Amino acid sequence: MTSPTMASTAKQSIWQNRNFVILLATGFLLSFGSRVYELALPLIIYELTQSSVAMGTMRALQFLPIFLFGMVIGVFVDRADKKRWMLTVISLQTMALFSLYFWASTAVPGDRNVMVFYVAGFFLMLLNYGYVNARITSVKWALPTSMMTSANAKFTFIQTLMQVMGPAISGAILFLSSLYLGLLITAVMYLLGLLALTRLQLQESTRREEHTSFTEELRAGWLALRQNQVLWVMTLFVVFFNASSIVYELMVIFFVKDELHWSTAQVGIVMSCAGIGGLLGSLLTERIRRAIGIGGALALSLIILGLTYSLTGYHSSAWSVGMAMFAFGFMTTMQNICIWAYRHETTPAPLIGRVSGMTGAIFKIGVPLALLGAGVLADIAGARMVFMVCGVVQALVFLVFMRSRLMAVR
Repeated sequence: MTSPTMASTAKQSIWQNRNFVILLATGFLLSFGSRVYELALPLIIYELTQSSVAMGTMRALQFLPIFLFGMVIGVFVDRADKKRWMLTVISLQTMALFSLYFWASTAVPGDRNVMVFYVAGFFLMLLNYGYVNARITSVKWALPTSMMTSANAKFTFIQTLMQVMGPAISGAILFLSSLYLGLLITAVMYLLGLLALTRLQLQESTRREEHTSFTEELRAGWLALRQNQVLWVMTLFVVFFNASSIVYELMVIFFVKDELHWSTAQVGIVMSCAGIGGLLGSLLTERIRRAIGIGGALALSLIILGLTYSLTGYHSSAWSVGMAMFAFGFMTTMQNICIWAYRHETTPAPLIGRVSGMTGAIFKIGVPLALLGAGVLADIAGARMVFMVCGVVQALVFLVFMRSRLMAVR
């Protein structure tokens, strides 16, 4: 099923689509705001507890909503009016952030219970995941299929830009007179995003699915994913893509800090190279796809990432590590855009929320085990061995990929 908007000519510029511009502007405001509180909350918890474990626990909460609700949240999104859903979850986040700020900034220091921040962080992440799922679904209704790669590239550009700005945002937060002002800044950005989103005029299908039981609708989403054989196989490959990339990114930080003894400033500069690579990848992926297709782009990424992972531990200069991170950022961004675009293009609009939620949860399913294994291996044999294992995994995945039906995907 396609929306009326999707029937429009593919020759129309994506920037002429009013709804897309509104969704992109809202995404920018919310991405900036979420980046601030994602950095501010761990710092606040560390200030209260002086515990790196407590701070790390706050970061780990980012994954919990996906694991706990990723498979089911799409049912609610597919049932709901997408604009109303997004306005609701953003309103709840805005109110929560304002409330958290006023409570934290006025409470007596000894009364600031760290569990309040844990609970708030979890629900902010959950609501953010609900917004992202609805935004993915809204893009499906707002744009023709031919524009999905371009649309995903532009949203990825914003996300990557926020990652690049991470060190600058962290520094700005530390210069604030109070860390709690970071919560206020986020609340204001979310309020602006909420106001921008009120101008959205999304035309969904006038014929909605007849709602059955929750279980039957969940089953319909699962069947849609399984029946799309190419997307299903792609999803299984992404389990390995994500596990290797997240382990590699974490181990690079450990490697340069623990084994090369770099300063925090050096680490920040080199890690920003991944963001620069990601920005360039978001700009060039559409052209690469036109030239060699999705299958060719994913195969190229496996080759480059395999070499990058394997060789990182053998070079310790800032230039070599910076180039490795640049390649890493470029290739992982290209992977993400191609995969997200294909999911958008091949999933019926009434099912996109469920399929996006399910694939999003499956994408991350290998991450906890991979991180645990990498930590044990790093303790035993060092980060260089972890890099080699990541490279070997990429090589094995590449051999299987070359024999799969994904190579033919354009």
